[in-house]
Amino acid sequence: GKTAVVKSVQPRVTAVGGYVISHKFDAISRGRSMSEVISIFNDLCLLIRDRNSAKELFEIVSKLIEVFGGNLSVLASLLPNIQALMPQFKIPSAAKESVDQMNFNSVCFTLQLFMRVVSSGYRPLMIFLDDLQWADGDGKCLDLIYSLLSDTAKGSCIFFVGSYRDNEINQEHAVFTLMAELDLCGVPSTTMRLAGLNECDLNAMLADSIRAFPRTTKSLSRIVYQKTNGNPYFVKAFLKSLVDRHILNYSLRERRWVW
Repeated sequence: GKTAVVKSVQPRVTAVGGYVISHKFDAISRGRSMSEVISIFNDLCLLIRDRNSAKELFEIVSKLIEVFGGNLSVLASLLPNIQALMPQFKIPSAAKESVDQMNFNSVCFTLQLFMRVVSSGYRPLMIFLDDLQWADGDGKCLDLIYSLLSDTAKGSCIFFVGSYRDNEINQEHAVFTLMAELDLCGVPSTTMRLAGLNECDLNAMLADSIRAFPRTTKSLSRIVYQKTNGNPYFVKAFLKSLVDRHILNYSLRERRWVW
């Protein structure tokens, strides 16, 4: 499915020294999508701590102090885990109380500055937001993503992936607004639609899975296709149910799968 496709890319980002942060929205995300997105940037602080040497961390902290100056407490109130990078820095109590009072533009600008410091061509950041159909209808969390992707200042290097179920949203959803705005400001993007397997491809996959000739599995693949419409996730679940119910079995005597 869509999540498996994205996860296949993540090791490549990590292999070149990059970071991967992700979040999966669900039915209870409504009304708190913005805070959930900010939380993954808070988690990024711990990734940075764990993936960098002491010398690299010193350089990152020095750059953060240079960029934020006296407003470093604003970053710390938005991302409390920043203290993992600079244990010597203590958040003033007044700053802790001000985080809920930060307006949207302040949040965006603060994260833009943070991204310019911690992400680069040598340390790219991959952001994966799954099941966007559950995100807040006002689209604020995607507006935040837009502000990061459209940042014209040099420095940050961000690869964003968003996935959604197209049968659960309409053209008025914020995800389509995000795509249109990225296109208008010249940010390259790609749309990929994951449709179900056709019956021929499903038969080939099934034959390869049970090590049989495709011509011998057509009767089985026809039934599987009728039940799943070629959805790979449903195909896997349906085949497992056939095995569990002993409808699909491996015959030791015949040395092949039978049904």
